Amino acid sequence: MKLTGVEVPAETLSKVEPNTVLMVISDENGKLNVVKVGRDSISQGEPLVRVAGGCWVLIEGRWVWKDPCPN
Repeated sequence: MKLTGVEVPAETLSKVEPNTVLMVISDENGKLNVVKVGRDSISQGEPLVRVAGGCWVLIEGRWVWKDPCPN
């Protein structure tokens, strides 16, 4: 999966809009860079990330927790 997005200010982390995916990347100096992931780069119905106990899946434009995670 190849994700695309736009860089947003780190302050965005203090108030995240519903159904938003943000990626935080720390550079070689420890500076935080925040990217708002574009929804069109995420496959509908497929897990974005798997963690112990389940995963988040985009269903009809909303992030839904699934446990167990679909294959």
